[in-house]
This record gives sequence, C-alpha cells and structure tokens, in this order.
Amino acid sequence: MHLLKSMFYWLRRVADPPAFAVTFRGGEVRCTRGELRAGWLDDCRDIAAQFGLTAGHLDGLVRDGRLLLRFSPDVPAAAHQRFRNALGVRHQARR
Repeated sequence: MHLLKSMFYWLRRVADPPAFAVTFRGGEVRCTRGELRAGWLDDCRDIAAQFGLTAGHLDGLVRDGRLLLRFSPDVPAAAHQRFRNALGVRHQARR
C-alpha cells in the first residue's frame, strides 16, 4: 500500500509541480525547489526532529492566492498540522 501511495504522490508531483519543496533525508532538511525563509526551514527541522522524520518531502502549492502543503506518504499524518501551523505563523508575521 505504501508503494502505491508513493507512486501516486510522485505522479501528482510531476503533473502539478510545487512552487517550493522541502526534502527530509537522514535528519537533514533542505529546500530543494524555490526559496524559503530560514526561520520556516528551522521550524521544519524542529518538527522533523520531534516526529523522528528521516525521509520524505513537503511541497508548497499556490491555489487561488492561498498556499497549500502537500506531503509525501513518509511524512506522518500527525505532523501535517504542525507544518501548516508553523507556515501560517511565519506567513502572518510577514504581513
């Protein structure tokens, strides 16, 4: 089942490329597409460490002027809202 979810994620990623992407690999967190503020990337590192996330991807999509996040199957569902909250706090602080 995990393999099917991964394949579906990658197909969606190819069909609908993200505005920005974050990759989690071996405890390292990197922006692999687009540009992100260092503060939000630090938040991503903290959340990844808290959830023991060592592999996965997080994509940022822009839809109707809103920023949405898409997660690879490797990112635990329990962490999704934490990433959204961190992004929301950083986004609000910019205004």
